[in-house]
Amino acid sequence: MPFKHPEQLVMLWENAAHLGFPKDTPSPANFLDWQRQAQSFTGMAAMAERSFNLTGVGEPERLEGRRVSANLFDLLGVPALLGRTFVTDDDRPGTHVVLLSHALWQRRFGSDPSVIGRALALNGESYTVVGIMPSFVQLPGYSTRNDQLWVAVAFPQEEASQRGNHFLEVIARLKPGMTLGQAQVEMETIAARLAQQYPDYNKRRGAVVVPLHEQIVGDIKPALLILLGAVGFVLLIACANVANLLLARAAARQKEIALRLALGASRSRLTRQFLTESVLLAMLGAGFGLLLAVAGIRILGTFIPSSISQVQAISIDGTVLIFTALVAVLTGIAFGLAPAIQGSHLNLNDTLKESGRDSAGGVKGHLARELLVISEVAISFVLLIGAGLLINSFLHLRKLDPGFRVDHVLTMKVDLSEVKYPDRDRRSVFFDEVIRRVRALPAVQTAAIAGNLPLTYNGDPMTISVEGLPDPPPDQQPDVIYRVIGPGYFGTMGIPIVSGRDFTDQDKGDSKNLVVISEKTAHHFWPRQDPIGRRLKPGSSTSNSPWREVIGVVRDVRQNDFIAPPKMQMYLNYRQMKHIPANALVVRTSIDPMSLAGSVRNTIWSVDKDQAVADIDTMDHIVAEAVARQRFSMFLLGFFAVVALVLASVGIYGVMSYSVAQRTREIGIRMALGARRADVLQMTVKQGLKLIGAGMLLGVAAAFILTRVMATLLYGISATDPITFVGISVVLLAVAIIASYVPALRATKVDPIIALRVQ
Repeated sequence: MPFKHPEQLVMLWENAAHLGFPKDTPSPANFLDWQRQAQSFTGMAAMAERSFNLTGVGEPERLEGRRVSANLFDLLGVPALLGRTFVTDDDRPGTHVVLLSHALWQRRFGSDPSVIGRALALNGESYTVVGIMPSFVQLPGYSTRNDQLWVAVAFPQEEASQRGNHFLEVIARLKPGMTLGQAQVEMETIAARLAQQYPDYNKRRGAVVVPLHEQIVGDIKPALLILLGAVGFVLLIACANVANLLLARAAARQKEIALRLALGASRSRLTRQFLTESVLLAMLGAGFGLLLAVAGIRILGTFIPSSISQVQAISIDGTVLIFTALVAVLTGIAFGLAPAIQGSHLNLNDTLKESGRDSAGGVKGHLARELLVISEVAISFVLLIGAGLLINSFLHLRKLDPGFRVDHVLTMKVDLSEVKYPDRDRRSVFFDEVIRRVRALPAVQTAAIAGNLPLTYNGDPMTISVEGLPDPPPDQQPDVIYRVIGPGYFGTMGIPIVSGRDFTDQDKGDSKNLVVISEKTAHHFWPRQDPIGRRLKPGSSTSNSPWREVIGVVRDVRQNDFIAPPKMQMYLNYRQMKHIPANALVVRTSIDPMSLAGSVRNTIWSVDKDQAVADIDTMDHIVAEAVARQRFSMFLLGFFAVVALVLASVGIYGVMSYSVAQRTREIGIRMALGARRADVLQMTVKQGLKLIGAGMLLGVAAAFILTRVMATLLYGISATDPITFVGISVVLLAVAIIASYVPALRATKVDPIIALRVQ
C-alpha cells in the first residue's frame, strides 16, 4: 500500500450486526465523538462518497469523488504532487477548495501546473483548485471507487448532529506501540458510552477496528489464498517433471559417473555438481518466468474486476524478485536432490560390469519416477476439482433470477445539480421533458427515471412503521431498501407487478403519497393478507414523515448483492420526494442498447447543455460485473488447472516413454517368444493405468479435504459435489490414458530382431 507505515492504519466501523450490518458506516455525530474521545490513535479522518458535475471545461462530465476530513492525507502520509493538501481552515462550512486526481489533471487539463488556484464549476458552485495528488492515490473504503477529486468534508451544523444517518467511512492511525486489540477495547468502551447517552440511535451499536490491509483485501482473501495454493501445486508438478528428467539423465550417465568415481572423484563433489546443475536450471527457468510475468501482468490487468481495490499497485518489485530467486534456489535443490543422491551413490562393480546393457537406473530410481508421476496426477486432480467446482458454481450464479430482465436495457447516471435544480418541481420538469424526448427516439420501446439502479449501489436502507402495528424497539426495527423511481420503471426494467399497479403520470407531488413494495416486504408485514390500500411511513409511527398508501406489489429484486437473497424493498415516486432525488435513466430498446447511447445523451443535452451524463452502461453488463470476482477466480484457477493437467500428461508420457525405451530388449524377447502386439500394448497401458489409478485415489482423498476451504466461494453446490468429482475423474482418466497410449503404441512397433541385435 502506498501509504506511510500502512501497518498502523485501520478502518473504523459501527457494529450493527443485529440489523445485518456487522460493518456499518458511522454517522457524523458518532464519528465526531470517536474523534474527541479515542486515545489509541494519532489521528482519525472521515470520508463520504459524493459525485460532482464539472461544467465550463469542455463537455459537462460527472466525476466521482469524496468529501474527506482535512487531516486525511496528512494521516495517510501522502503529500500533494503540486500545490498543497487540505488544512484545518478548509474543514469549515462554506469553504470551497478541491484536490484533483493525477488522472483528471492529465485528462481534462493537459497536466497544466497553472491549474493551481484556478476556479472550477462543480455542481454549479465555484471551487478553487489547491493541489494535485500523486497518481498512486486510491483511497480505501467500503466499495472500490475511482475518485477523480476530493473536497473537504466540512460538516454543516445540522449534519454534524445527525446520529441516524450512516454514510461515513473512517480511517485512523494507531499510536506507536498500540495494538489492534487495545484499540478495539477502547472503541467498544466509547460505543457503549454512546449507547447509554443516545439509546434511540446507538443502542446495541458497537465498534469494529479492522486493519487497512484486511479491509482492502476484503472478501477476496480466501480466493487469493486458494490461487496461491494452486500456483504452489503447479510448481510442484513442474518440479516433479524436471526431477523425472534429471533422474533419467542420471541413469543415462551411470557409466560416466562410475568411471569418475573409480578415477578418484568424491561422492560429495558429484552431489554438488548435480545440485549446481539443477539450481542453474531452476534459475534460468525463473528468469524466463519473470519475462513471461511482465507480459502476463498486462494481460491479467484486462481481466481483473474493477471491484478489486489497489489493482494499479500490482507490479514486479524488489520483493517479488527476491521471492522468485529464493523459490528458484529452493526448488532447484529440492528437485535436484533425489537425482544427485542416486547419481553419486552407485555400485561401481555392478555398473561397470553392465557393458552395453541398458539400465533403468535401479529399482530405487524406477520407484522414484513412479511416485513422482502418482503425485503429479493427485495434485492435478485436486486442481481440476477446484476449477470444476468454481465453474459449476459460476454456472449456478448465472442462472439466478435478478428479478428483472437484463436484455436490451441502457442505463446512465444523470445527477442534477442542487444549485440549478434545488427542488423537486424543477427536477420533475427536467426529467419529464427528458423522458418525453427519449421515448420519441427510434428503436426506444420505453424509458423511465430511477435512482440507484440494481447492483450499482450498496446503500439506501431505512426503517419503516406500519399503520396498525406497534413500533418495535429502536434496535430491532427491520431495514427496508428504498429506491426512488418514475412511472414506467417496472415495465422498462421488466420487473413483474404481482398485484396492484405502477405509478402513473397522474401521481404528482401534490397528490396522495404512494408506495410500491416488494413481495418480501408484503409477506413480512402483512402475511397472508392483501397489502393493497395499507399504509406505511419511513421512521417511527410518530415521525413527521407522511403516511404512504401501498398501491402495488412487485417481484423481489436483487438490489445490493447478486448472491445474497433479496432484502425487503419499497419504491417511492421521485415526484413526491423533496430530499431524495432521482439520478438515473433506464431505456429499453429493440436494438443493441449501446448503439443508442450517443442519441440518448444528446437528447439530455438538448434539454440542458450543461447536464453531465455518466456511467453509460447496459444492465446485462452490470449483472455480469456483479459476479466478476467469481468469474475471475474461476478463470485463474481454471487456467492453473489446465496447466497442471498438461504438465501431468507430459510427466506421464515422459515416464512411459522412458520405460518403453528401457524395456526395449524385454519387449523384443517377449515378441520373439510369440507375444502379440495387442499383448504388448495392453501390458504397457496397464502399467500407466496403475500409476494413474493410484494418483487419482490419492487425489480424491486430498480433494475431499482441501476443497472444504472453498466453501465460502461456492454457490448452489457443495465442496464435495458428486457430479464435479465424477466429471473431473473421467476427464483426467481420458487424458492420462492418451498420454500412456502413445508410448505404448510405439512399444508395439519394436522389431524383435533389431532389438536383440542392438543389445
